Amino acid sequence: MMENPTYTAPSQSAAGISKLNGYQNTLLLKFQNIIELATEDTADLTMAATQTHQIQVHTAAMIKTVEDLLTLTRALKEAWLFGQMGEDVADQNGDGSSGVSANINEQIDQDAKFVVEWLRTKLREGNMTDDTVGGGDGR
Repeated sequence: MMENPTYTAPSQSAAGISKLNGYQNTLLLKFQNIIELATEDTADLTMAATQTHQIQVHTAAMIKTVEDLLTLTRALKEAWLFGQMGEDVADQNGDGSSGVSANINEQIDQDAKFVVEWLRTKLREGNMTDDTVGGGDGR
C-alpha cells in the first residue's frame, strides 16, 4: 500500500476537532450563502447570471470541504485500524495512562477469546442454527 505523503495522524485530538469544526463552519456558511442567493428576486439577467455563478462557486467550495472531511474520516479510520488512536493522549498524560490502555486491550482480547470459544463450542455441539447465526429467516 502506498502511503500518502501529506498524511498526518489525526490522533492529536485538538487538531482533529479544530479541523472538524472548521469544515462544519465552512459548510454552514456556504450553504447559508447559497440560500441567500437563491431567495433573492432579480429581474435583471446580468444579476441572475452573477448569482448563478456565485451559487456554483459556493457549491464547488462545499464539495471541496466535503472531500476534505472524507479525507479526515478516512485518516481516522486508518489510525483506528492500525492502532494509532489515543497514543498521543497516553504519552501526554505521563501518569500511567498507558497502563489503563493496556488493561482495556487485555480485556478486549479476553472478551474476544471468550466469544470465539463459545462459538466453537456451539458449532461442535451442533447448536448453531439459522436462527442463531443468520437472523432467523431460514435462508
